Amino acid sequence: MRLKINRVILEVFEGAEIQHALLMYLTRRRMSTRLLDKLAVYDIWGHEIDLEAPVSEHREIRIRFKDTK
Repeated sequence: MRLKINRVILEVFEGAEIQHALLMYLTRRRMSTRLLDKLAVYDIWGHEIDLEAPVSEHREIRIRFKDTK
């Protein structure tokens, strides 16, 4: 399945969850996987997505650092 994270297209396995896709994204961008706990995930309409949500075909998501307030 293909999905887009912050304008980067990834190919993920069938049955993958958002956290699996984020790990692939962080690895591809050569970022620490420890950042996974500090990221908030949103769909293109701005709704927050849980890390355990399933990935669907052609999904487009955005990641941002969580507010630390």
